[in-house]
Amino acid sequence: MLNSLAAAHLALSLVLIPPTEIQPDQVEHIALPCVQAGASTDDTDAAKALNQQLATKMRGYMNSYNTSCARAVVETVRRSGFTERAAAIAIATVIVESSIANLDGGLGDSVGLFQQRASWGSFEQRTDPVWATGRFLAVMRQFFPNGTWNDVAIGDVAAAIQRPAAKYRHRYGVEADDAVKIVGELWPRNGEWPLPTGVDRGH
Repeated sequence: MLNSLAAAHLALSLVLIPPTEIQPDQVEHIALPCVQAGASTDDTDAAKALNQQLATKMRGYMNSYNTSCARAVVETVRRSGFTERAAAIAIATVIVESSIANLDGGLGDSVGLFQQRASWGSFEQRTDPVWATGRFLAVMRQFFPNGTWNDVAIGDVAAAIQRPAAKYRHRYGVEADDAVKIVGELWPRNGEWPLPTGVDRGH
């Protein structure tokens, strides 16, 4: 992951955060890159397609940067042996928490796509999309063992992991349908990203 200030400022210039969701403590935060090589032309094309499909917070705000961040999350979920539903839970979470931007700050000590607190890991870990997604999945599996997260609403699983104030819990469910659409656009359909050997397919 690129860590230079110049690259971070470039990424920030590409981030579009829905205006109704901007909070005073978020305005000056830098959006760090999600992938070393930067956004791809596939990300740009996917963003254009998604802006026509989405219905809530991210409609009209998908661009190559936040699509590259969403792809990093989806790829990590896929490579970890989880399903599209697990990816949708993760994407619903990052929509709510950061508008799919890898932020260097947030409320209190929260950072990254998932706005994970300092107790979750170091700054470098929490702003690494692969590590942060893996940590999210580990907590999901801890809270919902034996694949029981498959039987719970996407928004309820996300809220259980993130543990927001009660009045904010519904936000994850609001974004669930759009999260499914984003995953549907980014999940591979032609055999890429083979599962690593030894993966527990019972996730």
